Amino acid sequence: MSNAGNRAHPHRTYAQEFKQQVIRETLEPGMSVSIVARRHDINANVVFGWRKQYREGKLVVPALDVAPSVPSTELLSVDVIDTALVLRAPESTVASGAMSSVPMSTPVCEIEVEIGKRRVKIRGLSAERAEAFLQECLK
Repeated sequence: MSNAGNRAHPHRTYAQEFKQQVIRETLEPGMSVSIVARRHDINANVVFGWRKQYREGKLVVPALDVAPSVPSTELLSVDVIDTALVLRAPESTVASGAMSSVPMSTPVCEIEVEIGKRRVKIRGLSAERAEAFLQECLK
């Protein structure tokens, strides 16, 4: 299928029927372009070019059961969660472990205090509540 004798076009040219056959093979389930290209001793980029022409309708493949494939788009459901409503700020009686049911404002802070072998972590404080807590602890 090569035009080796034609010096005006030194690159290989392929018959329309051959291109159609190669495209059919690449559209088979489980078949990759690189495998088909190697089987026919063609650069995979050439085959990708033919597939692009096929998708754009520039290269017609008759009697093909598969329509030109367009990358499918799958919509996923998304739940948006406001972290200010999920996280709860501790009350001023943090040492007792009591928690407030009032939603905190963003941004959130984390305080970690380590005394000897004991460690206390307080997460989810607003910047204002963290500052007030630290001031209370330092009195």
